[in-house]
Amino acid sequence: MLRKQIFIIIVISMTFLCTKVSFAQSEITKPSVVRIEGAGQFPVPSSDKQTSTTQQIIYTDDFSYYTSAKGMYVYFHKPNNNVRLFALTGQLIWSGELVSGRFFIPLGEGIYILRVNNKSYKISCK
Repeated sequence: MLRKQIFIIIVISMTFLCTKVSFAQSEITKPSVVRIEGAGQFPVPSSDKQTSTTQQIIYTDDFSYYTSAKGMYVYFHKPNNNVRLFALTGQLIWSGELVSGRFFIPLGEGIYILRVNNKSYKISCK
């Protein structure tokens, strides 16, 4: 009887811990997309000059972008862009509607999937 009670307590404890961990992971704040004002396509902040010079600007039909160790700079040519950003695991990181202009999305180093207007692109931040 005592073994059964101990086993039940362990199962309940493990269930509680797993629930707490998954709840904590769901509370991760999504990155805030920052609109960059001013002329030109991409500004190069002084802190990113060294990393951005090795990065290549990628041009697509709807937008262009480049990445740095701190995140991704995106320039949308057309208004009303449906944007979704996924981690490599498939977890949705950010979703929203962006208008034309320049934006910065803060990200950590890694590989991401960017979906813009139902087209997917692999993004690598290093």
